Amino acid sequence: MAENPTDDVAVVFNGFLALSMKEKGQLVEIMNEFFDNLDRREALRTENEKAVADLIFGTADLSCKCCRR
Repeated sequence: MAENPTDDVAVVFNGFLALSMKEKGQLVEIMNEFFDNLDRREALRTENEKAVADLIFGTADLSCKCCRR
């Protein structure tokens, strides 16, 4: 087993566990793309930051799967 996760890793993994199997698969695909394609990392980061900003500023009732708030 891996070493004890940091608090941040534990919270994010908690969110991963709250996803459906389809969502988990989507996340694993994105993570694999991030680690396998060094030239795409910055584009993936930018795309994700925009998607998260759209969620945060576009939805009044947003709950977090990671911390369950």
